[in-house]
Amino acid sequence: MTRVPTPSVPSAGKLLATLVLLAAVSPFVVFAVPQTIGADEGFVVLSGSMEPALSPGDVVIVDASAPVRVGDVITYRTGGDSVPTTHRVVGERDGGYETKGDANENVDAGLVGPGAIIGRTVLVIPVVGHVILWANTPVGYVSLVVAPLVLLGVSELFAWARREPEADASGETGPEADASSVADVDTPATDAGGVASDAEVTSGGLSEATAPQSGGTVAVAAVDLKLTLLAMAALFAYAGWNVYREFAVAAAPNPVSVGALTGGLLGLLFAGSVTVAAWRAARSATRSPPAPALTDGSGNAEVGDE
Repeated sequence: MTRVPTPSVPSAGKLLATLVLLAAVSPFVVFAVPQTIGADEGFVVLSGSMEPALSPGDVVIVDASAPVRVGDVITYRTGGDSVPTTHRVVGERDGGYETKGDANENVDAGLVGPGAIIGRTVLVIPVVGHVILWANTPVGYVSLVVAPLVLLGVSELFAWARREPEADASGETGPEADASSVADVDTPATDAGGVASDAEVTSGGLSEATAPQSGGTVAVAAVDLKLTLLAMAALFAYAGWNVYREFAVAAAPNPVSVGALTGGLLGLLFAGSVTVAAWRAARSATRSPPAPALTDGSGNAEVGDE
């Protein structure tokens, strides 16, 4: 009778942690990629002219294809102002829209033409804008992007430093190690009766003599490669989004953003190439036939002599 393995069910704690993580990340994903909910743009509210409906630090997601009617909240550009305005439509006349902030006493001067409208507000995400504005500052950029990468590199260096003494203790490298291995083979240990012990010769001599040495290579765990790829992808995506927004607003990206984008791309390519090379090496190793077992050739002879 064949037993069908039952799938493992995640614990309540893991499930709750996953849901909390998704809830924390989703607002930022929607702001960065409004197309996930069928919208077009995302903006951070900077003033309190629309309170209590909108407060500073809120995020508005706008849809450019949504129809505009009186009572809707729209985001539009006025004159040469590069920062858009988000106000409510209070009237229509002469082919344009009259707008007004909910907290303002007077209607905005001038009419908003249909061509100036970026879109109608379809979603409001509270508080998230504070984090986004902070992330665009030098301190926020260092805290969210540079610091995690530095911590990852430092942790890898500490892990490598801890592994190195263990490797030296388990097997010496160099001429002294080779000499000791040969000496173990040439002078096998003997038991009380003067007969050499095959087990001691094999484990103390040949296994160390034939063990491949590192030759200066460094082993990297698969989880480290995955974390590096994830970090580089996050850096590249974040820097690319910053460059895109800077192009859209000022038509000239910040050199820091360009440098971060270039570094993220190079890191992503390097980590990807290392991962692909390791994957190919693992596949070739599994396909190659197993190497013949090495023996010292003295086992049967010693038994016969005994």
